[in-house]
Amino acid sequence: MCYQSNKKHEKEKKNWRVFKMESASGSITLKKATRKDIKEITELIYITEPEPELEWGYGSEKERKQVLEHLMKIKNNRFSLKNFIVARKDNKLIGMALLIDGKDIDRLTINSEKKVVKIQKGFLNKLGYIYSSIRDYFLFRECEDDEFYISNIAIKKEFRGNGYAKVMIDKISKMAKRKGYDKVSLVAKNDKLIKFYESLGFNLINKRIRRMVSEI
Repeated sequence: MCYQSNKKHEKEKKNWRVFKMESASGSITLKKATRKDIKEITELIYITEPEPELEWGYGSEKERKQVLEHLMKIKNNRFSLKNFIVARKDNKLIGMALLIDGKDIDRLTINSEKKVVKIQKGFLNKLGYIYSSIRDYFLFRECEDDEFYISNIAIKKEFRGNGYAKVMIDKISKMAKRKGYDKVSLVAKNDKLIKFYESLGFNLINKRIRRMVSEI
């Protein structure tokens, strides 16, 4: 994998702030997420995780969402706001994606888990969360160092079926290419999504965890 100079990287960040793309249902704007997007992103990303307690700890849905919002507001963890992009149509947030450099996934995930453990209430809950995190570290390899990873992607229910997810993934692939990657990866959250991602050029690499890779 090749890496850009800091100067080129800053130029890319600047160009990425606003990007318009066309879909069958009109244009959408993709840009880096800001703090005003946190509430809407929280609602979207939460529904993408079939076992949210493994990401944000045990407790009520409200408590887990509070943990997620806290993580988004601080730096150097998997869910830091800087890792999110949002899609807007007519100035309304319609979707989001969480993007991570493959080489950073372990470090950022461990940092997130450390923070969740500190917040987690109850000794048994802390112990259960630590056990699950260690187990997944050895059994669940999400991506490789040479891949640009789409950790989570979602479109609001009322905007689905209009091709917006395809548009987002296309832009993400181009972004990854500019960063020096030749592969984009993700984990399909359910079996139904495997067919959808295959239609976008992804190949199923690991059936057990539904890990998929697209060469760009």
